[in-house]
Amino acid sequence: RAKGLKKAKETLDVLKLSPKEREIYKRREENEMYKNSIIWSAEMRGERRKQIEIAKNLLDVLDIETIALKTGLSEKEIEELKKR
Repeated sequence: RAKGLKKAKETLDVLKLSPKEREIYKRREENEMYKNSIIWSAEMRGERRKQIEIAKNLLDVLDIETIALKTGLSEKEIEELKKR
């Protein structure tokens, strides 16, 4: 139950692997991190698109400062949207 015990056990288990098995384990971990990175990036792009769409919809009813505050976009970004 000690804090960090699970991580220590995992590390020991990896160290017990043969060099070939350790390489497979390492590659699997790297692939998992890469996959998570791609998913995170896609989610961020989707979130950004939402912010931009919301800002576009508010351009005719709110001032740039308020839109920036509510969407998380910068005032400069919103000004660019307004020019389009």
